[in-house]
Amino acid sequence: MLDQSPSRTPMPLATHPSTDAAILALLSASQTELVATVRATLDRPGPDEIHALRVTLRRLRTALDLCRDWSGSDCFGTAEADARELADTLGEARNWDVFVAETLPRHAETLAGLVDLSPLAEAAQSARDAQGRQMLARLDGPLPQKLLLGLALLVSDTPWRGPHGDLRKRLAGPVKPRAAKALARMQRRQLRRGKRLLQLSDRERHRLRISVKRHSYAMDMLAPLWSKPRKQTLYRGRVKALQQALGALNDIETTRALLERFSSMPAPGLQRAIGAVLGAAAHEKREQLAALAPIWREVRSAKPFW
Repeated sequence: MLDQSPSRTPMPLATHPSTDAAILALLSASQTELVATVRATLDRPGPDEIHALRVTLRRLRTALDLCRDWSGSDCFGTAEADARELADTLGEARNWDVFVAETLPRHAETLAGLVDLSPLAEAAQSARDAQGRQMLARLDGPLPQKLLLGLALLVSDTPWRGPHGDLRKRLAGPVKPRAAKALARMQRRQLRRGKRLLQLSDRERHRLRISVKRHSYAMDMLAPLWSKPRKQTLYRGRVKALQQALGALNDIETTRALLERFSSMPAPGLQRAIGAVLGAAAHEKREQLAALAPIWREVRSAKPFW
């Protein structure tokens, strides 16, 4: 599934905020976004709402990483663990949603008249329904409220300031140098993991994709600290193009993993459909890998805006 992240309002960072003020701004904005997306998902747990909540949780984890790095405090660990667990709860349901609603119809169009994919469509819909029920049971449980409460307590109690609420030197100083350092570190990790890009294994390419996504989310949050939007747009656009290309490749690997669930089912029609989809996916993968090289060159040559 391509990572079509819903648009977000920029984080309300002042022009020259202190590190402490920036932490509070990131947490407050993340809390507002999480409340809205959790409520929307509980009211109508459809594919769009599930995807929006997953993106919100990824952005929250990025914000918590930044806050921990800037403050030197470990008070963000519980919220980060809860956000990861909730995202994992949604992940499998989202994978089946995308496969049934997007991936399979695309292959059905390509393979029309060659292979009957209806046995696979029926099996996939059954798996989707079962996974959806499991996801709803978890969403109705205590985890979402635990995460919301933990985040609210972080915002209200400001535990990163210490037991007496005093602003240490690292908190009172400006955040912009720390933000630039964080973005530069993410960029280095991204470039390091992308070396020999076309020779990477699927696992290595997945690790690169995670690095790129976190870099992209961090740039979205921290962009208001810099005042040259055209320079930002160029750099961020190239990173997001890489994110989309890696997401398309990840979709193909997700398809392969989902279809393995049916490998032991003896129905001939189902196995023929699986074989046809796997063949089409392999062709897609070759095309996506060929398209990846020029995108990577653009990212490597892009000038950072920080």
